[in-house]
Formats: sequence, structure tokens, C-alpha cells
Amino acid sequence: MKYDDHTLLNFLAAEYVLGTLHGHARDRFSRLMRTSPRARYATSLWQRYIKNLENAIESNPPDQQVWDKISKRIDPILLPAEKKAKGFNFLIFNAWAAIASAACVVLVLITWQPQESFSDKISHSVTFYDSSNKSLWNLDISDHSILLKAASDMSIQTDYDYQLWIRLKGYPNAIPIVLLPKTDSKEIARNALFKPQNIALLAISREPTGGSQSGSPSEIIYTAKLNVN
Repeated sequence: MKYDDHTLLNFLAAEYVLGTLHGHARDRFSRLMRTSPRARYATSLWQRYIKNLENAIESNPPDQQVWDKISKRIDPILLPAEKKAKGFNFLIFNAWAAIASAACVVLVLITWQPQESFSDKISHSVTFYDSSNKSLWNLDISDHSILLKAASDMSIQTDYDYQLWIRLKGYPNAIPIVLLPKTDSKEIARNALFKPQNIALLAISREPTGGSQSGSPSEIIYTAKLNVN
């Protein structure tokens, strides 16, 4: 299946958020979200949109004739007498709300596509070097993701972890981003705070296995700056 197709990815994300994506298809999309920033981004767009849609729907209970017809079709033995009126109202209201929401969502799926771009074109790159000017890690920063690549001939202490941090302009504390790969590469969704124009400095710290436990870098060993021009 071509998960890089914008329309397909959008519909799968919508169905995932609505709960209409079932079985193996839902399992496959759940796995896709763990590795694809585009899938996570599409899903977050739909979550926000459905939440806004839900908040915009006004409660409008059906009239008494509808209540009476539905009540006559429900076995009164199944409901305690003292809870009939309240129970009927609650259950029927929920049923009508679900029907109304489903109808709205079907209409939205047919007529609306998120307008935000899913392009992951690389906008910035930065490389960390050691004291002998040998490259260690490279970061390719795109609209929604960051690709972290370890140099193939890099020599590091494997009994430590290495953590990426950023320091924002006008903010004194370092912000943790991710543990860096020691070999090969990995892709992560871009943190909302990770805006190149706001970053004063990038840094890598050496940490015990599992990363910093204090929320601050233990030992900064490499730094780099982003060229945003």
C-alpha cells in the first residue's frame, strides 16, 4: 500500500481518529505512526479538527414523540422503574449525538481535506564535529521531522548514551530533544519547540544509559549552531 500518497494517508488518519478503522488495517496504521512523522502529523490534524467539530455541535434533543416511539420499543424489564425517564433520556441523547456526529464526519470526509502541507522537504542541516574536525552526527531538519544520522566510522563510548539538546534564544535552560543513534540513523517527529529561527545553540551531552535523569545535560561534549540564513 502506498502510504506516501497524500489522499490515502489523510483518509486513513481520519478513519483512525473516528474509530472506523478496524482489525489489521488499524494495527498497520498504528505501526506506521511509530515510524512515519507524516502519519503522526495527519492524525494530529484530524484529532484537532474532530475536537473542534465536537465542540461546535449544539445539543438538540429530539421531541417528545420520538422519545415515546423509542421508549415503546425498549423492554421495560431491562430498566429499573425509577431510572426509566432519566435512563431513557441519557441513552437516547447519546445515540442521537453519535448519529449526528457520524453524519457530520462522513460529510467532512467527502468535502474537506486538511489544507496544511504534508511536505517533508529538508529546510536545514547541521553537523556535529569532534576536536579533529571529524563528523559525528548529522541532522536533516524538515517541516515535520528530523533525520538523525550517525557517521559510519564514528568512535564513541558505547556504555554511555548521547542526548541532543537545544537552547532557545532568550531562554537560559537547555531543552532535551532525543537520544542520538550510535549507528545508522533514525527519524523523529519535530518537536513544536524546534524552530530553527528560535534556536541559539544545539548541543550533545554524554549521559548514563537511558539519558539525563535530572532534565539537564550531565556533560556537554559537542555544540553546533544552525545557519538560518
